Amino acid sequence: LPCIRNRDSIVDPNLDRTILPCIRNRRSVFPSAFKKNPPALDEGIIRSLLDAALYGPFHGKCYAGNRHPAKFVVLGKESMVDMQHLTLQYYDAHWKQLGMWSSEEEYQSFRKITQDEITGRWAPVSYMIAIVMRRQSGPKRFPEWEETAAVACAVQNMHIQSTKFEHLACYWSSWHGAARDSTEMKKFLDIGDDDKCMGFFVVGQAKNPEFQARRTRDKLLMDVEWRS
Repeated sequence: LPCIRNRDSIVDPNLDRTILPCIRNRRSVFPSAFKKNPPALDEGIIRSLLDAALYGPFHGKCYAGNRHPAKFVVLGKESMVDMQHLTLQYYDAHWKQLGMWSSEEEYQSFRKITQDEITGRWAPVSYMIAIVMRRQSGPKRFPEWEETAAVACAVQNMHIQSTKFEHLACYWSSWHGAARDSTEMKKFLDIGDDDKCMGFFVVGQAKNPEFQARRTRDKLLMDVEWRS
């Protein structure tokens, strides 16, 4: 089949591309760039992120009784600390079986770093929003990859919406994998055995809200093939 690898030269310059700046300005901003001791963040901002998430695509709306597969658990300051202590407690109980450390000394080194992050790295965070994929959100059970993709789309909507608040700084953390996937974390988040925590959407306030514009991405980073 004939194909064209690049059609940039025939893009209509009059096309409305006003949404592109929001997409290009979406960026992962890590806690090292968060403002220390920030003022309380308006809950309305978090609600606007969650409202954006609601409008991500999912199949369930086509079937009566099915809800969105995403569940978000918004953790404030106290709950964030509780979740981090749960993470440490999980590793304290299972570090030998996990086989991630070659000795107790190596594990204790990891533990100290993780413990210190509670009052260090994560202290400036305003909210951590747990990202959960509910394996079945209604009478019809969909393929897992479809539900996972729907949750990821919802998170992307949140991230794009966050660009409307110049002081907001966000990123999607996969968290500590073994603790994230544990039964203990499922109980903490009040989710089912088949449900999956996909990490946390970390929300803070930027030290320097005037981020440099995102560099233009080379179109060669993505493989696109056009077929007639």
